[in-house]
Amino acid sequence: MALDRNYTLYNQDGTVVETGMRDFEWNTILMARITQLEITDIWMLTDRYNSLTSEQQTELTTYRQALRDITDYLDEDEDMDGANNAADNFPNPPSWL
Repeated sequence: MALDRNYTLYNQDGTVVETGMRDFEWNTILMARITQLEITDIWMLTDRYNSLTSEQQTELTTYRQALRDITDYLDEDEDMDGANNAADNFPNPPSWL
């Protein structure tokens, strides 16, 4: 679930009016992170986790850690820059999820 900052606006006949990059705020980043952690919580239950292959276990653990680490961008000087960098680097879930 990458957070795409690119946007395109179209008029009524379908021609492109404007393209650009949107800015994200931290509350959007954090809500997306919480949602993805909640979606994957069920896979951390012992019976579900043990049903995964070792490769899937590693992918899941790595993905969840990357979600938790996204707040590392909070330390950047400009709040908007940190949120935009977090959006640009938001981790994608494993393909099997």
